[in-house]
Amino acid sequence: MFVRNAISSAGTFAIDIALLWLLVGKLALDKHLAIAIAFFIANAVHYGLARSWIFPGSERGLLIGYCYFLANACLGLALIMAAFTVLNGELGIYYMTARLIASLGAGIIVFCLNATWNFHQL
Repeated sequence: MFVRNAISSAGTFAIDIALLWLLVGKLALDKHLAIAIAFFIANAVHYGLARSWIFPGSERGLLIGYCYFLANACLGLALIMAAFTVLNGELGIYYMTARLIASLGAGIIVFCLNATWNFHQL
């Protein structure tokens, strides 16, 4: 389960980072807004993979499961935004590097929450 999550997370994180680069680097969108947009698009893809491949056989319905997943994602986004603000805004770390660092701890926390609270498989 953790390996499947790592593979899925890496793929959807690549989508997230590519969207962030496009939104900030090419469309000059505010970094914080771009992080949120890219994050939620990538997380929608990740939910599909989580439901069908990482945690197959979930007892929750599709919609209610997505609501739980989204609640966990919002917590993850809050953690990412807080860390990103410190890393990029206060320490001056390049925005892509700051986003990468900020996501490491948040990703593990959100995986554990989804595995226990949403999919009941940890």
